[in-house]
Order: sequence, then structure tokens, then C-alpha cells
Amino acid sequence: MSEQALPIRMRQVFQPLHPAWGIPLRDLRRSLYAEQIMSALIDELQVCEHSAKITAKLGLIQQETSRMRGVAIGHCIRLHFIPDEASTEQERTRQLLLIAMRRADEADEHAERELTGLQKPYVEAEWLRSLGLWHRERRRWLHKALAALAREEE
Repeated sequence: MSEQALPIRMRQVFQPLHPAWGIPLRDLRRSLYAEQIMSALIDELQVCEHSAKITAKLGLIQQETSRMRGVAIGHCIRLHFIPDEASTEQERTRQLLLIAMRRADEADEHAERELTGLQKPYVEAEWLRSLGLWHRERRRWLHKALAALAREEE
């Protein structure tokens, strides 16, 4: 039995990109980027003994904000691979994408309330500034993605 010569050509399927793969996916990825920085900042704060108890609840909320962004990006990517003939599945996935984005936004609102409660004696001012900056960025890009998805629907 002989082995096939490398490289093996793979069959490629070319289809137009789903509209959600444009600006909405780009903006969701930017929101996830800011989310990852938030996760790193919160993780580092939790390592510090003096702030671990204060940031514990924020860490739990952070898990939800991260999870919902990951779910939203997953639905956005799935949209590209659903055939045009499967309009029911496309619409269901699009609705799931919107729900995940709204749930991420709700988790962000919850995180914002928790961030507001952090106090300077327990958390350094520089940390508070960084957390505030990256929280605003993750929300800004999520809102841009929601707006882009709404424009796509028009």
C-alpha cells in the first residue's frame, strides 16, 4: 500500500460571507479583546490578599461577561456556515446571537455596579482607572456590534 504524495488538496467551498461576519464580528472581537484585558486585571487583583475578598464577586460576574461574549462570537461564526436554504436555522441563530449580546450587556451593567463599589483604600487608583477604561471599551465595542447587527437587518 503506497502513501499519497503530500500536499493533499482539500476541497474548498466558496460561498459569500454572511453579513454578520463583517462589522458585527469585528466589533465583537474587539469587545472580547477588552474583555480579556479585564479578566487579566481582575485575576491579578484577586491574587493580592488585601483585595481578594473585595473582587471575588466581580470575578464571578467577569466569568459571565466573558462567557456571553464567547457564545455571541460562536453564534456569529456559525451564521457563515449555515446554508442559505436553511433560513429558519439562520434566523434562529441570529436571534441567539442577539440574545447572547444582550446578556453580555446585562452582565456588563452588573459589573459596572460592582466596579463602582470598589474603593480606593482597598484598590489602588491606577487599578480603578484601568478597570474603568477597559470596562468602557468592552461595552463600547459590544454596543457598536449590536448597532451594526441592527443596521444589517434593515
